[in-house]
Amino acid sequence: MHCFTLVTNCSLVFLLCLSANVFSQDSNVLQSKIDRLLLGSEFKHASVSITVVDYNSSEHLAEINPDMSIIPASSLKLLTTLSAVELLQDTFQFITRITHDGVIEKDGTLKGNIYIEGTGDPTFASGKFKAEMDFTKLIPRIAKAIADKGITCIDGEIIADESEFNAFPIAPSWQWNDLGNYYASGAWGININENEYTIVFKDRGVIGRRPTISYHYPTIPKLEFSNELAIDSSHTGDQAYIFGGPYNYEKRIVGTIPQGTSTFSIKGSIPDPPLYAAYFLSKQLEELKVKSNGYKTEYLPKAKSKRKLITRIKSPYLKDIARSANFDSNNLYCEAMLKAMGKDKNGEATGQNGIAAIRGVLRKYKIDYKALNMEDGSGLSARNNISSHLLADFLQQYAQKNGIEYITDLIPKAGSQGTVRGVLRNSAARGHVWMKSGSMNRVLTYTGILEDINGEWKTFSIMINGFDVDYKVMRSRVEKMVGWIYRY
Repeated sequence: MHCFTLVTNCSLVFLLCLSANVFSQDSNVLQSKIDRLLLGSEFKHASVSITVVDYNSSEHLAEINPDMSIIPASSLKLLTTLSAVELLQDTFQFITRITHDGVIEKDGTLKGNIYIEGTGDPTFASGKFKAEMDFTKLIPRIAKAIADKGITCIDGEIIADESEFNAFPIAPSWQWNDLGNYYASGAWGININENEYTIVFKDRGVIGRRPTISYHYPTIPKLEFSNELAIDSSHTGDQAYIFGGPYNYEKRIVGTIPQGTSTFSIKGSIPDPPLYAAYFLSKQLEELKVKSNGYKTEYLPKAKSKRKLITRIKSPYLKDIARSANFDSNNLYCEAMLKAMGKDKNGEATGQNGIAAIRGVLRKYKIDYKALNMEDGSGLSARNNISSHLLADFLQQYAQKNGIEYITDLIPKAGSQGTVRGVLRNSAARGHVWMKSGSMNRVLTYTGILEDINGEWKTFSIMINGFDVDYKVMRSRVEKMVGWIYRY
């Protein structure tokens, strides 16, 4: 009897050792495969930081320069969005109030001003979540709500009060060639139509010639274009850039657009979204025969206690905004969330205050943030630096605190959703990986969480800077790494 027990115990010990050894071997296989891949010539000039973390044990299963701080591009959005829903809560909503500060006389004359009081809602007058919230539908409804108060004439102005975000709308280190384009609009106290306008081109049949601007939409007063575009071959895609930052109404368009027989459009950033919101509301009021003395913006905080509410507009819940920011890689949403965190935790809606709030989240998780240099919330700045160690550890601890289901709801699934829907389509890992991509010139990153072939969860961050091969080549190498993380 004792002999049988001894044999059974020995067998158990053997099986446990064998299991641990297999796990160790799989981990070593993963590390060795990544090591060998990085010997390829395509990585010769690259800076690489890779970390793979076991969800349950926090063990690093594979790593390459885990503490090296390099450019994350849009992988940084995960740090911003996940911190925002933790600090501000899932059900936080931005509120935009329409108010007046005067007296409505018997004849319907308002002796005072109409205010659009923004709190930085990045989805205000955007149809992305609900079609009826599009600016062409929402602003007329606001005008009607004003008229329904019995106001027939405004002896004052339409004022866009954007003092909630009294910091400059863009990050100081954003590149000049980005600023006129839709993805670099910045976050304002009042945003409208996601701060975008569209330029439509025609007559693009002959390579080398200049395409004709047909129109831009919405129509923005005083906006002018210097069109220096050229038509290139049909396979070259959109290579156009709009130069001209905030408050600049003279835009220069350079680069190329592809040859074709139909119209072609590009998107730019509205020079002053709050001012455009005030202008468009004034035009909609004129449609209702309600005239005013003009429109303008206010940037500095003023007493609002005497203002009377006409109507208010609520944003979607913050969790839905954060999900959209990650799925669509929306820079505006991230910059607005960053400033909202700054306002909530440090009293003023600035990017730096928001970054301080994110550092507070990392401190709470006991994550060393010395590897983090954060210039914005979206990853657009080339001066952002972070380590794969920090990102992978942050995701692992965040998932442990909030649950796997919670975090995977906020991150797109590779192979089918968002900006990573074209990644891992032919991989066995497809359907098991949730990750955020990041890219800019000679930068490619993927950061996320996956369930491996054995049903075990891992977080990972793969960041590569400075490579000198085609983007598609490097993406195929990174897809191979993610496949190995899934398999081993």
